[in-house]
Amino acid sequence: MSQSQGQPEVSLTISAVSRRLGIPADTLRTWGRRYGLGPSEHQTGSHRRYTLIDVARLDYMSRLLANGIAPVDAARLAIAEDVEAATLLPLARASLKVVADLDDENVISLTGPRASIRGLLRAANMMDSAKCSAIIANLLKTDGVVAAWTDVLCPVLAQLGDQWAKTGEGVEVEHLISEVVANELHKIVDARPDSLNARPVLLASAPHELHTLPLYAIAAGLAEQNISSQVMGARFPADALAAACKKIGPSAIVIWSQTQGTADNAIWDDIEGQRPEPLRMSAGPGWKEPLPEGVVPTTDLPSTLLTLAVAAGVR
Repeated sequence: MSQSQGQPEVSLTISAVSRRLGIPADTLRTWGRRYGLGPSEHQTGSHRRYTLIDVARLDYMSRLLANGIAPVDAARLAIAEDVEAATLLPLARASLKVVADLDDENVISLTGPRASIRGLLRAANMMDSAKCSAIIANLLKTDGVVAAWTDVLCPVLAQLGDQWAKTGEGVEVEHLISEVVANELHKIVDARPDSLNARPVLLASAPHELHTLPLYAIAAGLAEQNISSQVMGARFPADALAAACKKIGPSAIVIWSQTQGTADNAIWDDIEGQRPEPLRMSAGPGWKEPLPEGVVPTTDLPSTLLTLAVAAGVR
């Protein structure tokens, strides 16, 4: 498909496309060599440049990858798709005109989750922790924990995890963004005013589970509702869980498992009966049916927060 009527004829450098989409330049070069998704415009005596159709195909491939499609299949679908040319928004200053040799910084991204994802990926790949913090803090403040976590942070973390799994590269980027996300969620939990619940929610990872970020997302989401919680962290032993429950007397117990290898139903066996009995919740994709009697599953953050608020006596 040709560019839309009235769309200026624009071509972009690889660095401009990298910044716009949040995809490293080396990855773009690899996609060009392996899958034929390189720049299509060529001017004699200069480097080849990406057209707005090229950018749209790259963006489409990136979204397919984020949804779990294999790279070779994602590339094939992106090439076959009848995409619309990527959009250039009007510039803030009317005196500036879009020309064929457009300065890269004049390409303004769309607002919303996709733009936030691109900006966060770009900052993370540049190892700019300050910029990552600013983006995440603003998202949490303006959109709230649930929307920021569901629409932006989870897709970013998933994309970085997939990149590492497929290429073995980028683990330093994944660690950086995970640390920044944890810090910003901690701030929300720490800023919680007086809680509405007398008995806190206890949040822990399964005994062999290393993932804790989802627990802090739950804790931050509860804090927005003035519900107190206690995060026990990664690899929390079953006997320690039982001891903590006895001392804290929680309104609910949430155990996170990321993979089936860490989901052990035996962790619930050592918890002594309490009065009133706390809600027992298995969270994360690692848990599979059937669950022990009295243990409730959860699927997403909104439903998790609602169920825990009811258990805490706030809803």
